[in-house]
Amino acid sequence: MHESRNFKSILQAKKWPVVVVGAGVSGLLAALLLEERGVEVLLIEARDRLGGRVLGLGGSAAGQHFDLGPSWVWPDYNPRIDHWLETLQLHTFNQYDTGQSLMELPTREVRRYGSEFGVQATSLRLKGGTTSLVKALASRLEKTVIELNTEFLGMAAEPDGSLKVRIRTERSLLNLMAESVILALPPRMIATASRWEPPLPTEQTNRWEKSPTWMAGQAKFVATYERPFWRELGLSGHATSHAGPLVEIHDASDSEGQRGALFGFVGVSAAARRQLGDQELIRRSLAQLERMFGPAVRKYIGAELKDWAKDPFTAVAADSMASVQHPSLLDPALPAPWDGRVFLAGTEFAPDFQGYLEGAVQAAERAVADWVVQRQLKRGVTC
Repeated sequence: MHESRNFKSILQAKKWPVVVVGAGVSGLLAALLLEERGVEVLLIEARDRLGGRVLGLGGSAAGQHFDLGPSWVWPDYNPRIDHWLETLQLHTFNQYDTGQSLMELPTREVRRYGSEFGVQATSLRLKGGTTSLVKALASRLEKTVIELNTEFLGMAAEPDGSLKVRIRTERSLLNLMAESVILALPPRMIATASRWEPPLPTEQTNRWEKSPTWMAGQAKFVATYERPFWRELGLSGHATSHAGPLVEIHDASDSEGQRGALFGFVGVSAAARRQLGDQELIRRSLAQLERMFGPAVRKYIGAELKDWAKDPFTAVAADSMASVQHPSLLDPALPAPWDGRVFLAGTEFAPDFQGYLEGAVQAAERAVADWVVQRQLKRGVTC
């Protein structure tokens, strides 16, 4: 992986064959597939880290095991992510679900249930957390130029067939020239946070604005412990609650069960979360865990909340209003003059499993395959 030291001078010196926007799983994989074909790639990311919606507790620190973003893969249904896990030599383990599950009633009465209420055995987690997938993809990028803290603002179609891409860095607004662009971004982010010249058809941007970004309006809480003490109590760590603030809880401990962790999805709306504040939500979440799992909850090592609705590079205002809803199938085709120049690789544009890691992989593979076809067509015309 190469990171430029003088980005502005590089921009002025060349036209990039491909600019990939967004360094989540789909953007990283698209860059890798292009690099393997010998293509010179510029990968830009608005955040100060790689991974997009994949995030480990404590950010990008090495050895992090606790996911604040996606946690599971299902190899029986996810053939492409399964292929890449094998290719990248990443290992999985079963989601822990041995023991009884808990249910908290609206009255805060806690009841135990049999293990059949737990997560299915086919649900797997990655050793080292899903951030291990991001690290593995990034480690294979040897020539791709990666620029963080670089926000995509839009682009203009030039008469010669190239694209003028507008970006914002930490210090300035810049234009760069590209032959093609791969957008590894959610449709809502593309529709609301970028300007295209000439504009896209209104009906197309309206469809994108109505397409929910998976989990963008949600929040996830993780508490870590020296050991998964609930297992000693005959509990699986799986729980549901009608009292909240956490509505669904799971064991998030590491693969060896040496470090304990519980994670929960917050059932409080984005608007209510903003009013309460993160620290109050953390306090209430810990109090809830204590009601359900006992006083050992107080001996937590760390407690962290990731409110994705507050992430400006994940969610827009509409995401805060929506409930958990899967994106519907979107056609990645674009009208002239963008067809053959711009390709859509965000997981919400996937042909299947939109929003999931599987969808991210499928969307990246399809975008690069479409780019290859277009390059071959252009070479055929010029020969």
